[in-house]
Amino acid sequence: MKKMWYVALGVISCVMAGCVSPEISSSTRVDLDDERVDGALSSADIRTVASQMCPAILSLPEVVDAPSAPRIKIAGMKNSSRFFIDNDLFMKRLSVELNRYGRGQVRFLSANERVSAGRAEVLRERQSAYFQEQIKAFANQLKQRAFVASAEKPIKVAVLPPLNTNLVNMNAESFTAMVRSAVAEAADGKILFLMPGETEGADYWMATQFYPESMQLEGVINLANYIEVIDSRIREGKSMYIEDNALVNVTPLTTTVVANAKREDVLLQMLRNPELRKASDSTKRLNVMLVNPKDKVCVYESTVTVTQRTSPGNSGAADYLLSGEISGLSTQRGGSAADYLLITVTLVEPVSNEVIWEDAYEVKRVTQTGTVYR
Repeated sequence: MKKMWYVALGVISCVMAGCVSPEISSSTRVDLDDERVDGALSSADIRTVASQMCPAILSLPEVVDAPSAPRIKIAGMKNSSRFFIDNDLFMKRLSVELNRYGRGQVRFLSANERVSAGRAEVLRERQSAYFQEQIKAFANQLKQRAFVASAEKPIKVAVLPPLNTNLVNMNAESFTAMVRSAVAEAADGKILFLMPGETEGADYWMATQFYPESMQLEGVINLANYIEVIDSRIREGKSMYIEDNALVNVTPLTTTVVANAKREDVLLQMLRNPELRKASDSTKRLNVMLVNPKDKVCVYESTVTVTQRTSPGNSGAADYLLSGEISGLSTQRGGSAADYLLITVTLVEPVSNEVIWEDAYEVKRVTQTGTVYR
């Protein structure tokens, strides 16, 4: 009895002294489709959009009859309503639904920044091995050419300085050295290379030219003009390596020139013009030509890839673009607001810009207070 009396006395004292017990916050797990807060859009709407549109996309003839899984790039969601909504939420849910139930029917291109960084690193590590495989294939093909296979004595080849190294910003000499090594190894003594810079006694010239797959203005030097410059210097007893002599008032190429001396000046201008030395983020290739120095006829030519473009989205690989828009019509009266929202999703063929599929989901809600989404 005394113990109970002491507890009751303590409670009465605490109340008289103004003691207040701390408020303990708690969370309750609810169903994903159970919306406890009034608003124009709910999680149930997002899930409904995905479950409604997923089977419609997977049943399209462009998907069902495709020889391989179409690659889709998510072009994003535009929000034209009055609510602040995570624009990526709908597309993320829809892509998850398509991947889950599509079972490989479609493929999405990743635009994740972390994935892009990792992808670039993987491509760089693979590139060296890939280049080695290509030059070995080039060497084996060259060995099988009739003028090599039927030659009674070893063919002597002079190596011209690589062209357009200003476009790729890399150690061009190393790539040409690897090409020479692969050819010499595959030819089994039927092809011999002269020392770099030597041309006397050469049966053929090996001309190598770098070029990027880019549409922007580049300092590409015409290979035919370049061969003429080299040929002119050799006839004059000069080195095939163009000396970086004094050249003033370097300006971009504006006119076509034909004189060999002028061609040489233009070549120097391109090599030294900083505006034409910017390496673009594009696929870069090495073109290799075997040229007869007597008639300038190319007897064999091949191209190998040096570096692949590592753009984050790789948009060129996309077969279709998936995009959408949230449109809204809102009316307010007193403390109430009525919102009509239309969510549209479209699938577009990027080349023809044709909308091959479109669907919509609409919802109307009345709220008593303003709702903000984050």
